[in-house]
Amino acid sequence: MKAKKIEAYTLMEIAIAMLLAAICMSICYTAYSMIGDYFRAFQKRNAAAEEVLTLRRTMERDIAKGRYLVRTAEGVQILADSLNITYQFADTAILRKVENLHTDSFHVRPVETSFLFEKKEALETDTVDRISFMLKMEKQQMIPITLGKFYSAHDLLK
Repeated sequence: MKAKKIEAYTLMEIAIAMLLAAICMSICYTAYSMIGDYFRAFQKRNAAAEEVLTLRRTMERDIAKGRYLVRTAEGVQILADSLNITYQFADTAILRKVENLHTDSFHVRPVETSFLFEKKEALETDTVDRISFMLKMEKQQMIPITLGKFYSAHDLLK
Protein backbone atom coordinates (compact mmCIF):
# COMPACT_ATOMS: atom_id res chain seq x y z
CA MET A 1 0.00 0.00 0.00
CA LYS A 2 1.28 3.41 -0.96
CA ALA A 3 1.52 6.08 1.77
CA LYS A 4 -0.78 9.03 1.33
CA LYS A 5 1.02 12.28 0.77
CA ILE A 6 -0.31 15.14 2.92
CA GLU A 7 -0.73 18.39 1.05
CA ALA A 8 1.12 21.12 3.01
CA TYR A 9 3.45 24.02 2.53
CA THR A 10 7.17 23.54 2.71
CA LEU A 11 9.29 25.29 5.29
CA MET A 12 10.74 27.53 2.58
CA GLU A 13 7.28 28.67 1.43
CA ILE A 14 6.26 29.52 4.99
CA ALA A 15 9.50 31.48 5.55
CA ILE A 16 8.94 33.52 2.36
CA ALA A 17 5.31 34.22 3.34
CA MET A 18 6.46 35.41 6.78
CA LEU A 19 9.12 37.63 5.19
CA LEU A 20 6.58 39.23 2.86
CA ALA A 21 4.17 39.78 5.76
CA ALA A 22 6.96 41.41 7.82
CA ILE A 23 7.83 43.74 4.93
CA CYS A 24 4.15 44.72 4.51
CA MET A 25 3.80 45.36 8.26
CA SER A 26 6.93 47.54 8.37
CA ILE A 27 5.68 49.61 5.40
CA CYS A 28 2.29 50.06 7.10
CA TYR A 29 3.89 51.02 10.43
CA THR A 30 6.19 53.56 8.75
CA ALA A 31 3.28 55.10 6.85
CA TYR A 32 1.18 55.22 10.02
CA SER A 33 3.92 56.98 12.01
CA MET A 34 4.55 59.47 9.19
CA ILE A 35 0.85 60.34 9.00
CA GLY A 36 0.77 60.65 12.79
CA ASP A 37 3.71 63.08 12.72
CA TYR A 38 2.05 65.16 9.99
CA PHE A 39 -1.19 65.23 11.96
CA ARG A 40 0.56 66.33 15.18
CA ALA A 41 2.33 69.14 13.29
CA PHE A 42 -1.00 70.14 11.74
CA GLN A 43 -2.66 70.21 15.17
CA LYS A 44 0.18 72.31 16.59
CA ARG A 45 -0.09 74.87 13.78
CA ASN A 46 -3.87 75.02 14.18
CA ALA A 47 -3.59 75.49 17.94
CA ALA A 48 -1.15 78.39 17.42
CA ALA A 49 -3.44 79.98 14.82
CA GLU A 50 -6.43 79.57 17.13
CA GLU A 51 -4.50 81.20 19.97
CA VAL A 52 -3.70 84.22 17.76
CA LEU A 53 -7.30 84.54 16.53
CA THR A 54 -8.68 84.23 20.06
CA LEU A 55 -6.28 86.92 21.30
CA ARG A 56 -7.25 89.27 18.47
CA ARG A 57 -11.01 88.73 18.91
CA THR A 58 -10.77 89.15 22.68
CA MET A 59 -8.74 92.34 22.43
CA GLU A 60 -11.08 93.79 19.78
CA ARG A 61 -14.12 93.00 21.95
CA ASP A 62 -12.52 94.47 25.08
CA ILE A 63 -11.42 97.62 23.25
CA ALA A 64 -14.90 98.08 21.77
CA LYS A 65 -16.48 97.76 25.24
CA GLY A 66 -13.96 100.05 26.93
CA ARG A 67 -14.18 103.80 27.18
CA TYR A 68 -10.45 104.52 27.35
CA LEU A 69 -7.18 102.75 26.70
CA VAL A 70 -4.43 103.84 29.06
CA ARG A 71 -0.76 102.97 28.69
CA THR A 72 0.81 101.16 31.65
CA ALA A 73 4.38 100.09 32.33
CA GLU A 74 3.67 96.50 31.24
CA GLY A 75 1.10 97.10 28.51
CA VAL A 76 -2.31 98.71 28.36
CA GLN A 77 -5.33 99.08 30.64
CA ILE A 78 -8.84 99.20 29.24
CA LEU A 79 -11.11 101.30 31.38
CA ALA A 80 -14.84 100.62 31.10
CA ASP A 81 -17.84 101.70 33.12
CA SER A 82 -18.17 98.47 35.07
CA LEU A 83 -14.93 96.60 34.42
CA ASN A 84 -11.21 97.27 34.09
CA ILE A 85 -9.07 94.95 32.00
CA THR A 86 -5.28 95.00 31.86
CA TYR A 87 -3.17 93.46 29.10
CA GLN A 88 0.42 92.74 30.10
CA PHE A 89 2.89 92.05 27.30
CA ALA A 90 5.47 89.63 28.74
CA ASP A 91 8.30 87.91 26.85
CA THR A 92 6.54 84.58 26.35
CA ALA A 93 2.84 85.43 26.79
CA ILE A 94 0.20 88.12 26.84
CA LEU A 95 -1.74 88.19 30.10
CA ARG A 96 -5.30 89.49 30.23
CA LYS A 97 -6.25 90.42 33.79
CA VAL A 98 -9.87 91.17 34.55
CA GLU A 99 -10.07 93.16 37.75
CA ASN A 100 -11.11 90.99 40.75
CA LEU A 101 -12.08 88.07 38.50
CA HIS A 102 -9.46 86.06 36.63
CA THR A 103 -6.36 86.09 34.47
CA ASP A 104 -6.20 84.67 30.95
CA SER A 105 -2.91 83.68 29.33
CA PHE A 106 -2.28 83.79 25.61
CA HIS A 107 0.86 81.79 24.90
CA VAL A 108 2.29 83.92 22.11
CA ARG A 109 5.52 85.90 21.97
CA PRO A 110 4.85 89.61 21.40
CA VAL A 111 7.68 91.70 19.95
CA GLU A 112 7.92 95.26 18.65
CA THR A 113 5.00 96.56 20.70
CA SER A 114 3.95 100.16 20.23
CA PHE A 115 1.22 102.17 21.88
CA LEU A 116 0.28 105.32 20.00
CA PHE A 117 -2.01 108.29 20.38
CA GLU A 118 -2.50 110.36 17.25
CA LYS A 119 0.54 108.67 15.66
CA LYS A 120 2.86 109.58 18.57
CA GLU A 121 4.23 107.13 21.12
CA ALA A 122 2.09 107.17 24.26
CA LEU A 123 3.91 107.42 27.56
CA GLU A 124 2.85 105.68 30.74
CA THR A 125 -0.63 106.83 31.94
CA ASP A 126 -1.33 108.44 28.52
CA THR A 127 -4.42 107.65 26.47
CA VAL A 128 -3.85 105.20 23.62
CA ASP A 129 -5.76 105.02 20.34
CA ARG A 130 -3.63 102.44 18.51
CA ILE A 131 -1.89 99.26 19.67
CA SER A 132 0.52 97.53 17.31
CA PHE A 133 2.67 94.49 17.92
CA MET A 134 4.13 91.50 16.14
CA LEU A 135 3.65 87.93 17.29
CA LYS A 136 6.73 85.78 16.80
CA MET A 137 5.72 82.27 15.81
CA GLU A 138 7.69 79.14 14.95
CA LYS A 139 10.33 79.29 12.24
CA GLN A 140 10.71 83.04 12.82
CA GLN A 141 7.32 83.75 11.25
CA MET A 142 5.90 87.13 12.33
CA ILE A 143 2.20 87.98 12.52
CA PRO A 144 1.33 91.70 12.72
CA ILE A 145 -1.57 92.78 14.93
CA THR A 146 -2.91 96.34 14.91
CA LEU A 147 -5.91 97.43 16.95
CA GLY A 148 -7.45 100.86 17.22
CA LYS A 149 -9.89 102.81 19.36
CA PHE A 150 -11.85 105.77 18.08
CA TYR A 151 -12.63 108.47 20.60
CA SER A 152 -15.23 111.17 20.26
CA ALA A 153 -14.39 114.76 21.15
CA HIS A 154 -16.70 114.38 24.13
CA ASP A 155 -14.66 111.40 25.40
CA LEU A 156 -11.35 113.24 25.05
CA LEU A 157 -12.51 116.38 26.83
CA LYS A 158 -13.34 114.47 30.02
